[in-house]
Amino acid sequence: MNASIDADDARRAALVQSLPAADADTPLMAELQLDARRRIELRGRRFPRPPATRVITVANQKGGVGKTTTTVNLAAALAQAGLQVLVLDNDPQGNASTALGIEHRAGTPSIYEVLVDGAPMHGAVQESPEVPGLWCLPATIDLSGAEIELVSMVARETRLRTALEQYLQWRRDNGHEPIDYVFVDCPPSLGLLTVNAFVVAREVLIPIQCEYYALEGLSQLLKTIDLIQAHLNPALEVSTILLTMYDARTNLAQQVADEVRTHFPERTLRTTVPRSVRISEAPSYGQTVMTYDAGSSGALAYLEAARELAERAAPGTGSTNETVGATAAPAATQEDM
Repeated sequence: MNASIDADDARRAALVQSLPAADADTPLMAELQLDARRRIELRGRRFPRPPATRVITVANQKGGVGKTTTTVNLAAALAQAGLQVLVLDNDPQGNASTALGIEHRAGTPSIYEVLVDGAPMHGAVQESPEVPGLWCLPATIDLSGAEIELVSMVARETRLRTALEQYLQWRRDNGHEPIDYVFVDCPPSLGLLTVNAFVVAREVLIPIQCEYYALEGLSQLLKTIDLIQAHLNPALEVSTILLTMYDARTNLAQQVADEVRTHFPERTLRTTVPRSVRISEAPSYGQTVMTYDAGSSGALAYLEAARELAERAAPGTGSTNETVGATAAPAATQEDM
């Protein structure tokens, strides 16, 4: 087994070495070379399994920064790499459910029944029709009223954590494969739904749009996480920051990226996600970009980010600085023409 893996790695390395050279005077060639290198190194590769289930809440109170897009594409990338992944759609808009091709019309068993009625999670979780090993607890329109209903309930902040613990135990008791990653998608607010998402998780992943206002929202979010740590979930930590909608043609995007990396050097992934028409189009087809256009720059960026995320938690995999293509961001934004 190890011999075959070593041979595969050697073959990939030889293919990467055969790529033509590019320099700063040929930005388009550099961009094409980066994508080619990512395809060779990442497509079909199995990612390391974490020693225990990682529960990651994807949060940013600012809207439009790519929370749901990041959630579903990282989840799909990890599942395609051989891992078992669960997405908890905790946003009343239900966009994560849409992108994963999950039924979430009114009346569908959903996260609302789990949070408000105490229904078992295994009765509502569905497997994505596009990606084996990718599961989703959908959100329906009913969830929009859950904030008000939760206010008067006992243990209102811990209901999602209790439900997830019971679901993971149910999988063990019934002989199902253990879940490797749980991603929780949050609404762009700081109500009880988001509080439940922070309490259920051990890690927070913050997607940051490479624009000025994103930095203001980040400081507010970190203060909220500090309060959650102090009163509800001491184990919670901001483990990962991902720069999204990156446009290397603008000075602003580069300045924001530099600022974030300066303040959070260990937490910020080296991978950046470019602006991409393919990423935006995919949900309208009920898919993630990983299945809609797996060869696009957006899909390759999320695949690389997923690998970086996986290797940060796996023992003995080396530094995260060794991830493919980490030496440079895309030379220009991808509209995937």
